[in-house]
Amino acid sequence: MAKPEPQLDVLVLGEHPAAYFAAALLRQNAKISVLHSTIPDEAQPDRLVIINPEFFKLHPLLEPLRRKLDVVSTYGLQFLSPDPPTRSEYRHKSAMAYVASYKAVRECLVSVAEAQKVEMIRPKSLVIHRLDEKGAQISTAKAMLRPKMLIVCGSLPEAQQKLLGLPEAWGPDVVHRYSILKLQGTKWMDLGNRPVIPMCLNLQEMLAWGWAMPGSRCVQLSVVQPVESLSRIRPNELMGQWIDVLKSHNVLIAKNDVPMDAMISLDLPLAGALAHEGVANRTLLVGPAGGFYSACGEDIYPNCWSARFAVEVIKKALRETHLQDALSPYRQQWRTTLGDYLRGPQQNLRFLLPMVYRNPKMTARLTEAILTGKSVVR
Repeated sequence: MAKPEPQLDVLVLGEHPAAYFAAALLRQNAKISVLHSTIPDEAQPDRLVIINPEFFKLHPLLEPLRRKLDVVSTYGLQFLSPDPPTRSEYRHKSAMAYVASYKAVRECLVSVAEAQKVEMIRPKSLVIHRLDEKGAQISTAKAMLRPKMLIVCGSLPEAQQKLLGLPEAWGPDVVHRYSILKLQGTKWMDLGNRPVIPMCLNLQEMLAWGWAMPGSRCVQLSVVQPVESLSRIRPNELMGQWIDVLKSHNVLIAKNDVPMDAMISLDLPLAGALAHEGVANRTLLVGPAGGFYSACGEDIYPNCWSARFAVEVIKKALRETHLQDALSPYRQQWRTTLGDYLRGPQQNLRFLLPMVYRNPKMTARLTEAILTGKSVVR
């Protein structure tokens, strides 16, 4: 039978790097008790992710990770048209983005949380029973937890989402199918000095995107499409066209057939935070739970940025008499800054595409919009 525990200030739920970052930030305040817990059966496949260099400037705890992470520095984007030889590229003199393993980033953030002496558990079961004016009542196989509030970073069972007042589902305009294909080894692409990331902005003539991310020991091909398009085009067909585009531009050097059976897919709520409420009953949603992916599919930086905002609000809210009311500044804080970043390029890409291939200035601006969040309109 679960043993009752002393009341906890904050329980952080989820396995995303943003969850460990939030727990580490909370633990820096000696007056706040915090516990991190994974969500049973939650799993994210390892993949290559793009990291904005600004990620390492979010907080002093993150700055050392620049030296610890095994990253590939990339210096811009190369836009490939489905109709070769039309293409353009922008290459900056310094790194505009890094590419790293999602698993490696998570392990680094786990180490950050451990260094801050965050207590962490991996329960086989976790059930939220009720919520009242004092907090939540949550049981694991070994303990009964009574946190005053929650940070949710992952997916909870539907009944528990309803109990907390979380949105039941993302709208079809938000969810995108993200498919990845890892090609092991360094034989697939000639990166050269100061490599750029090849991209296509109009696969299947429906503005679906493709990337070829260079890793230290592999290349990851990625395609993203709205879930609404799945009835018209299957992910393997979209990936197949992206492979054909890469071959036709002589970017992908494939003497043998590309092993398509290794492709995996997951659904991401791109810019979902703009469509959903991030404040629930004594709960703040960060990272994937809040939909803090940029419209360009960026993962680590915007999700961890949301965690930093959440912690800033929580530190003040825990001192207030009416905790729930004190959580409302969270939505204002990220909307006035991170909101613009999540929106991504602000132009109709169908109108913009010809200019990207003909106008070097527009190529540069779109590259900066995708990799750094700057506006195309200046």
